[in-house]
Amino acid sequence: MRSVLPMVLASLALGPAARADVPLPVQVVTVAVTPEVLDYRLAGTVEAPDTISAGFRDGGRIVSVAVQVGDHLAKGDEIARVDPTQAEAAHEAAAAQALGAEAALTQAQSVQARVAAQLAGGVATRADLDAAEQQLTAARAARDQAAAQVAKALRAVDDTVLRAPADVIVTGRTAEEGQVTGAGQTVVTLAADARRVAVFHAPDSVDAGTFVGQTIDLAVIEGTLTLKARLTEVSPVVDAATGTVRVKAEVQDPPQDQPLLGTPVLGHVRIIKPPVIHLPWQALTATAQGPAVWRVDPATMAVALAPVTVASYGADEVLVSAGLAPGDLVVGAGSQSLYPGRVIEVAP
Repeated sequence: MRSVLPMVLASLALGPAARADVPLPVQVVTVAVTPEVLDYRLAGTVEAPDTISAGFRDGGRIVSVAVQVGDHLAKGDEIARVDPTQAEAAHEAAAAQALGAEAALTQAQSVQARVAAQLAGGVATRADLDAAEQQLTAARAARDQAAAQVAKALRAVDDTVLRAPADVIVTGRTAEEGQVTGAGQTVVTLAADARRVAVFHAPDSVDAGTFVGQTIDLAVIEGTLTLKARLTEVSPVVDAATGTVRVKAEVQDPPQDQPLLGTPVLGHVRIIKPPVIHLPWQALTATAQGPAVWRVDPATMAVALAPVTVASYGADEVLVSAGLAPGDLVVGAGSQSLYPGRVIEVAP
């Protein structure tokens, strides 16, 4: 019994060393450099980048609406009118008051001139002249106030006509003849006539920021029209309900004979980036210096750590931009069991 025990102990001591010499079955990947192609297709709609809700300054009863949805308007074109009766009456009253104020000023000027002459001749006193000059100052102030009231009343008359503030297209109409509208209440919605943007809702998994500044192709879903657009904006906020981000692309040279507003479009963008190496995520490990992989010596099948530069991380792979060469052998699944010099074999 005593002679058997040392043999058993010796066997146990040699067992791990003997097992370490047995090649470890792991996944082995042959490095290949391929271009990184970003190719996305997104559905969206064409919108106006700037919209205006137009309404009357003072409101009133609408007597006419001169536009329909889809109409193109030049700056200054009439959109709608409200009943001007009250505004015109106020203007006439202000004008009459201004005429009275002007007459009072003329009279005060005559009085001041006469008193000044009398003072020079010794007939009037200095107090008489001061009183006349005070009346003249008050008359001037009343004239100026009346003139301001006339200007205000005239502006109110002008405001009974709603006009296009710029070259626009009518995208919505919410008022009809006979309707009473309040001050500032929307009568029509207007959009800039020249510019158009395509708006998409891209999945958060898409790195849409990569495409900012790039030209994308647009195709009208119902038709044959194709356009070019430049991606200008990616919202930094993810919609909690849909998990998407809002992406905008400005349409280049939109057709003047088609407003396109609300038109469904399909956007396509494709970018070929510098070549990278695609590896399974299991291949990546780390050292004190940074990311690394286990590179295999094909002569001995022993592994060694190779530092790499990671270009980006995907859901199930890593993209390596430096540190490896085409044809290198790299351990994929099973890399967690390795150490420098460990001999491996390709798992079946």
